[in-house]
Amino acid sequence: MSQAPKTFDEWWVGSHYRHFVEREGVPLYEGSALENLATLPLAGWERRGGKAAYTRLGNQETVNLQIVEIPPKGELKPERHMYEAVMYVMSGTGATTIWQEGEPKRTVEWGEGALLAIPLNAWHQEFNSSADKPCRVLFGTNMAQVINLYQNREFVFNNPFSFKERYSYSGARDYAERGVRWNTRLFQTNFVADIRSFALDSWGERGTRTSIMRLYMGNSSSQIHILEVSEGTYVTAHRHGAGAHVIVIQGEGYEYLFMPGDEGKADRRAKIPLRPYGVIAPKLNEFHQHFNSGKGPLRQLAFKGWDKGLATVTNEGKYDAVGAARSDNPYGWAFKLRYDKEDPAIREEYYEELEKNGVTLRLEPLDQAAG
Repeated sequence: MSQAPKTFDEWWVGSHYRHFVEREGVPLYEGSALENLATLPLAGWERRGGKAAYTRLGNQETVNLQIVEIPPKGELKPERHMYEAVMYVMSGTGATTIWQEGEPKRTVEWGEGALLAIPLNAWHQEFNSSADKPCRVLFGTNMAQVINLYQNREFVFNNPFSFKERYSYSGARDYAERGVRWNTRLFQTNFVADIRSFALDSWGERGTRTSIMRLYMGNSSSQIHILEVSEGTYVTAHRHGAGAHVIVIQGEGYEYLFMPGDEGKADRRAKIPLRPYGVIAPKLNEFHQHFNSGKGPLRQLAFKGWDKGLATVTNEGKYDAVGAARSDNPYGWAFKLRYDKEDPAIREEYYEELEKNGVTLRLEPLDQAAG
């Protein structure tokens, strides 16, 4: 029998997710941003092979990233898990094999730019098809939340239950590149061959020539979207619950991060450069704002858990359930800072950045919600 704890440090367990990553023997990256996931240093990963690292960004443990590198002609060991995961391919070519116990296996080939849903607790295994180049992929997951919830590795990684309603070889949606468009800005699929060229829908409420597509993948509850900001413009500052991971996949620009109350304080705005495979993860309620300061579109992939608190405010409060603004809301749309309310220095600085980069196009921001 183990002895009862005598000190707070002995009693306090802390983050089970942190302990899990320590046992994995790979790096854990924290903060609000990482410059380049494609060159991020990784370490040998004994549990599955290859190299890996994990993130704990935005001061939260709901959504996290798992960055993995597979050596040439290499493969990862099979695994299944009780957390949701979607894989994005940053570089290289390969394939993922997916199966449930007692069912045939399905193999999906992929290349750079591919997005693939991993069905909940189904077996999956990744392979690098190149003979001379490593491939690097990332998984957007709610692993941190699930490990902290159950606090048991065996339950998370060795659970025999099959979610056949989520995935079955005979009943699941095909993993060919097709899907169902349910509505404007909402598309259901399990696989996209290249999200860099995937068609998006206009999203005028967020800014001039901004477009988006929300993806429902793997019958999961996770929120995923692709956002594109056209050359010569930027989006409104907005905020929400912690957990969003915004990854640049095309273009360049910069990001502003600031807390409510600091809207007009230039010295309180953190300015972070945006380039391919950089990631931004705002903290709870932290305003963030995407600026396209390069030539061509700025396209981003976002992994996001369900907002808690902010997205469930009812009509009794300042916002309604779908985010429309009440007349006493100074921000206009819920959780969005209108262009006419932002610090004028923000736009002045933006135009200076465009001039410095040789971008002549100027799309005057137009906030439709402001009228």
